Order: sequence, then C-alpha cells, then structure tokens
Amino acid sequence: MKRMMEPTRTDASSNRTSQLIAAAQSGDPDALGELLNHYRKYVVFLARTGLHHHMQGKADPSDLAQEVCLAAHGNIADFRGNSAEEFAGWLRGILSNVLAMHVRKYLGTQKRDPRLEQNLNASLASASGFLQSHIAADMTSPSQHFARNEAFLELAAALEALPEDYRQVIVLRNIEGMAFADVAQAMGKTVNSVEKLWVRGLAKLKTAMGERG
Repeated sequence: MKRMMEPTRTDASSNRTSQLIAAAQSGDPDALGELLNHYRKYVVFLARTGLHHHMQGKADPSDLAQEVCLAAHGNIADFRGNSAEEFAGWLRGILSNVLAMHVRKYLGTQKRDPRLEQNLNASLASASGFLQSHIAADMTSPSQHFARNEAFLELAAALEALPEDYRQVIVLRNIEGMAFADVAQAMGKTVNSVEKLWVRGLAKLKTAMGERG
C-alpha cells in the first residue's frame, strides 16, 4: 500500500494565498491585511523602480506602498482573480495609478497624460518581469520549499533587504538593461567598481534567496 505524500510547504503556501484571496473577496479585512502584508515588499520594490524613472528622491516607496494598500482595501470587491500572479497584477495596476497621480502633482498638472501612464506601466511591467524571470528561477531549486509561483515575492523581499548600492546596480543593470558604462555614470562610480559591485550584489542576493528556501 502506497503512502500518501505529505503536502509540501509549496502546496501549503499556495493554498494559503488562495484561501486569503477568497476570504478577502468575501469581505474579511483581516485576510486582506495578511495578504497585503505578504505583498508589501513586492509593491515597495516596484514603487522604487517606478520612482527611479520619474521622481527619484521626490517620494518614499514605503509611503506609496501604503497608499496602494489603502486603495486595495477600498477596492477589493473589484478584484476577480484567484492566484498569486493575478493579485500581484492587480496591485501593480493600482500602483501605476498612484504613481501617475504623484507625478502629475509633482509636475503641477492634473491633466491625464496617456504617454506618462504607458511609460509607468512599462516600467512596472519590466520590474515585475524581472522578478518572475529566469533570475528568480536561477535562485530557486527543487530542494527549496517555498512556492515556486510565489518566488517573485521572495526575490522582491530579498532585493529590498540588500544595501542600497547593491540593489541599485542590479536594478540599473538587470531591469533597466543599462551598459556598465552608463550604470557607472548614473552611480558616480568607475566601470570597474560597478562591475564588482554587481557581481557581489548578485552573490549576496543568491545567498539571501538560499537562506529563505
């Protein structure tokens, strides 16, 4: 008689997220609060990359994430998905609207700018794509038991925990796709130093992801 396989942490994590989403959609504020807390570092990281393009140093990523969470509380009835990726996409859409509002305020205009909104959406999609790309896959393995379909949340949290220079060089190089010469200019460092910083940053990130597994 075959033994039944025990559910892995992967299964439990995925099931827990689905349960929280369903409960939140049913009007459970505690479930929504737990869910948003789970996604907070992801939203902060996306906000940081969006600000880099349009308002660097003019707003705090954590404050923007809080605005996204408040908006999510007020609009959870509009969310129709049931997966981790769908919820992430919904939050990304809210963040895009929040960022656009702040950029318009910073520029002194209340008029909607479709081109600005397209650029913001592209920036956030690029950052989110990075989190769900082969880099996320490279930093997880079958022996690591967090949910593979939620690895992007773990990667976002690990990136947010990195020292600023490490995070910045990875964002500029891997998300923006900038050449090392351009990264060096943006960071006010030599090409040699940013290359070394990038290698150390990725190594530190990989170590952090291994510890989370």
